Amino acid sequence: MTPPTPARSPRTASAAAGQPPPDPALLREHLAALLQTGTFRAVAAAAQLGEMTVWEIAHATRPAIRPHTAAALLAVQPADVHPPRTDAGGGMWRLRSLMAMGHSAARITAALGVPGHVIAPLIRGDRATIAVALHQDITRLFDAWWDKQPPRRSPQEKAAACRALRRAAGRGWPCPAALDEDDLDQPGYQPSAGWRPATGTKVAADDPLGTTAARSRTCPSSTLTAASRHPRPDAASRAAPA
Repeated sequence: MTPPTPARSPRTASAAAGQPPPDPALLREHLAALLQTGTFRAVAAAAQLGEMTVWEIAHATRPAIRPHTAAALLAVQPADVHPPRTDAGGGMWRLRSLMAMGHSAARITAALGVPGHVIAPLIRGDRATIAVALHQDITRLFDAWWDKQPPRRSPQEKAAACRALRRAAGRGWPCPAALDEDDLDQPGYQPSAGWRPATGTKVAADDPLGTTAARSRTCPSSTLTAASRHPRPDAASRAAPA
């Protein structure tokens, strides 16, 4: 009886096939560059690999890397990753400066029409990159509100504005006029000035980007109300990446 042939590891198999074994350090370096412009899911989709595979390689927890997996990752270039992403710093400082004018995170989130879990960590500084489309919307909102105060039509709006001002003042976030727009979108930008009180020129509109109006046209209010009460289980998984 012929004894069974021992199983070969991917490293042994690649050597037998005449291929050098994948270099994990080289792969991690390449992945780090890709992750500057996309999420793990986006990189995995571009390479036609599993998202967990990409995560494990990036975090050096995958026990073995197959040659075809390494080749698929190395073939992906930043331009292949969709949706495209950009440094989060410019968007972060734009939103922080709007809070320094009294615009609350909830008001900003509503105007942008994106989930709160996207905007809150961006304001905190917990995101390294954001989608280019979101960056563009933040810039448009900044251009509309940079010299305007939020409305204070009710006790709730007054309280929200006060909380936003206290948060900005406590963290030293500057008002929009103190930002250097020539350098604002450079990675690592830090404002040279801190928080100072500003009154603005007028009251800001609630929906300068037309986000709420567009949502109302595409989804009747009754549908929106029902959807908020009964969210689909897969809604989070289909949400656009920040």
